[in-house]
Amino acid sequence: MIQKLKTYLLFGTRYCGIEHTSKHTVEAILLQKQQNELVIDDLFHVKTVEEIAEKLPKKQHAFLIVNNDEVLSRFIESGESESNRLLFTAFPNLTINEFYYEISSNGNFHNISICRKSIIDKLIETYQKHQITIIGFSLGNTITSVVNDFIEESNYYTSNALLTKENEVITGIQLVDDMPKQSYRINGLEIENTNLLTFSGALSYILKSKPTVSNFEKEETGLLKNFKQQRFFSQFFMFGLGFILLMLLVNFFFFNSYYEAVELMKQTSQANNTQKTTVLKLKTITDEKQKTVDDILKNSSSRSSYYMDAISTSLPNTIQLSALEYQPITKRIKKNEAIQLQENTLTISGISTDSDTFSEWIHTLESLNWIVGVTVVHYGSGSQKSTDFELKINMSHE
Repeated sequence: MIQKLKTYLLFGTRYCGIEHTSKHTVEAILLQKQQNELVIDDLFHVKTVEEIAEKLPKKQHAFLIVNNDEVLSRFIESGESESNRLLFTAFPNLTINEFYYEISSNGNFHNISICRKSIIDKLIETYQKHQITIIGFSLGNTITSVVNDFIEESNYYTSNALLTKENEVITGIQLVDDMPKQSYRINGLEIENTNLLTFSGALSYILKSKPTVSNFEKEETGLLKNFKQQRFFSQFFMFGLGFILLMLLVNFFFFNSYYEAVELMKQTSQANNTQKTTVLKLKTITDEKQKTVDDILKNSSSRSSYYMDAISTSLPNTIQLSALEYQPITKRIKKNEAIQLQENTLTISGISTDSDTFSEWIHTLESLNWIVGVTVVHYGSGSQKSTDFELKINMSHE
């Protein structure tokens, strides 16, 4: 009973599994515990982390499966049982310190998946920024080891692969491009193949079972520890607040019959003082904002709209702007101090999908009579299809 209560306080009743697929989509399943059984609360099929964050409950915990093109997988047959030897058999000359790996073994058959640490860490951080706590993760199709024994079929599909098993042992994994739709009966639940990995991920931390070998157990322990700490402080705050409210309520009823008139006068006085304090604070904030606006207006140019219009007119279709700052601030804004601007300067940042067009666009900007020079502050660190950039434009003095 105590263990069930601890589990409820830690995880609640909803468990989530999220898969990033090879088709550049994000599949998610939300399971709910009702007494001693699981039910499917919801299913999601989206394209971005942001969309998942909008659909899931706030501060939802989840198990992440990365099964996209960033993950490399090999299925080998070997009598070797040592992890590093299996790893180097599948991926010779691998720089192991740069990769996370996970191995699911069935007798002499081994499914091995790897992915760069930086990719996984960045993805987990992205979820954290959207208030979704990742408490564990898996690579490729290795997490199917959680549900393999529950599936009666000898061949079954995931979101991108066909798994073949003999005598409950996985003997082959084949990637499939044209994936058929199949569903499987798992302990009374109807699970489609596109949700099989997400279901396995959620089930792994419901059952506290993950029968794979990896080099990121320490990272998973850290993720769960951080989640427990956050959950503890959240629950402690809620219970503490509830206790305080209860005590205040008891105190109110106990003394109300004796001090009703006095309390009414105190509340009225307190309300007046609060309103007075609020008005003074609002006036102070308004004065500060007015000063900020005055400083900006003093340093603004009447030709700013002309500059921005000229830049937007010259903008090619292969370039997408994310920020444009006219006379950017040079120092942090401080209270009661004038705002210092970088005069006669424009900074532009965005994304380019064509380097040649990008160079032509810079020449076009340099040809404008009000531009003294264009400096490429940054260009690069983008994907194969797009590259982020930042420009600094020096303008002629007015």
